[in-house]
Amino acid sequence: MKKLILILLAALPFWSCESSNIKPIEFSSLPSKAQSFVKQHFADKTITMVFCDDELFDTDYEVRFDDGSSVEFDDKGEWTSVEVKTAGGVPEAVIPQNIRTFVASSHPACYIVDINKDRREYEVELNNGVDIVFDKNGNFKRYED
Repeated sequence: MKKLILILLAALPFWSCESSNIKPIEFSSLPSKAQSFVKQHFADKTITMVFCDDELFDTDYEVRFDDGSSVEFDDKGEWTSVEVKTAGGVPEAVIPQNIRTFVASSHPACYIVDINKDRREYEVELNNGVDIVFDKNGNFKRYED
């Protein structure tokens, strides 16, 4: 019996990964906050795919554009990741002011091509490959390797 319980516990992480259900959806099925974000900040881009990742405890969404850029959202429609493949990078209006100020003063020739946020911090990648971490208020924490 002990062996069976250990085997089941060892298999649990693999089972939970398999329970993910990624499927294409219509843009209109996104939370309204996510739809508004895309319309406001990416009106000039063509949407190629919209995905819903229905997991055991939460739902995530991803919008992909024809130029390779993408935006990810949580179940409330809040953006969690923005990656832009074209010159100019992530729209400035998306980036918190403290982060914009830091990048402009410390890396004046660069722009942000990828920004991710969670409850604790922001992670950004510049077009020169430098990765920077900021706290949840947009204050510089460290450079990443």
